[in-house]
Amino acid sequence: MRVELALFDGDALLERGELVVSVTPRVSAFKLFQASHSLGPEAAHIVLENFADHLKIKKSTLTMPVHESEDWESIELDKYTLAFWCRLDA
Repeated sequence: MRVELALFDGDALLERGELVVSVTPRVSAFKLFQASHSLGPEAAHIVLENFADHLKIKKSTLTMPVHESEDWESIELDKYTLAFWCRLDA
C-alpha cells in the first residue's frame, strides 16, 4: 500500500513524502521524522517517531486498514495535522 503523508502546522506545510508499506518491515526517513512500517493481513502498521525537537511530538502509532482513500484523510498530532492518502497501486 502506498501512503502519501503531509504534516501541517495550521495551513503551513512542514513535510510531505511517501512510503510504500509492504510485508517486509522498513524504515523511511523524512526531514522532520521517521516512519517504521509493515503490512499485516488487514492493516498497515506505521510508527512515526524521532520527530524534530522543535515539534515536541514523541511518537505516534497508526494502524491503517488496507484501503484506497477517496480523498485526503487526517489526524491531529498535538497542534499539528497529519494528512494521508492511501493507494493500493504499490
